[in-house]
Amino acid sequence: MTTIRRTAVIAAALLTMGALAGCTSNPVAAKPITVAPTSPASTPPPTPTTPPPTQVAADATPVSISCHKLVPTAVAKSLDPSFTAVPGWTPSPGTPSARLADLHGSTCDWTTTAGDLLEVSVAKPSAADATALKDDLVLRSQSVPTFGGEAYFQVIDHVGQADVFRGRTWLFVRSDRFFEPGDASTIVSAALNALGFGPKPAPAPTGIPTPTAS
Repeated sequence: MTTIRRTAVIAAALLTMGALAGCTSNPVAAKPITVAPTSPASTPPPTPTTPPPTQVAADATPVSISCHKLVPTAVAKSLDPSFTAVPGWTPSPGTPSARLADLHGSTCDWTTTAGDLLEVSVAKPSAADATALKDDLVLRSQSVPTFGGEAYFQVIDHVGQADVFRGRTWLFVRSDRFFEPGDASTIVSAALNALGFGPKPAPAPTGIPTPTAS
């Protein structure tokens, strides 16, 4: 009896090993995993390599405003207490601010003891030239809605510059203290206010009419 039971156990073990071998000898093929193709990363439009459009000086309207009125001393010094105006400053030919000077505009400059720069200029080109300037700036700079109207900001050679338009009036500010649009907001606001484009005062409340005795 013991021999029969032992033989049965051995036979069962052999059957089990055979079943396991049968399970592993024909493995189920793994389904291939398909990966969705990734779209290429979008790239910003290339910056124009052509120079900005030129303006016709004969078609411009002269703009004359003193520098201390365009940007009050206290506002300039809010960037740096050592900023001081440069009397009689004339931008060098070919520089960004010289474009506004060529349009019979007003140009102003402040500097610090460390040589930091702040330039604020204003001009009034013709309607056609102003439109061409705006169209060009759309391609080569960043629109800044917070300045109101049509405004643009860009950094060139570590100097931030903002172009702000109110109709034909072109306000141009640049400084090595401007790293982003918000850095120029105080100067832009002061200059726009001096040019008559600041916030309009709220109308005075009208008095309540006093009822008359019947």
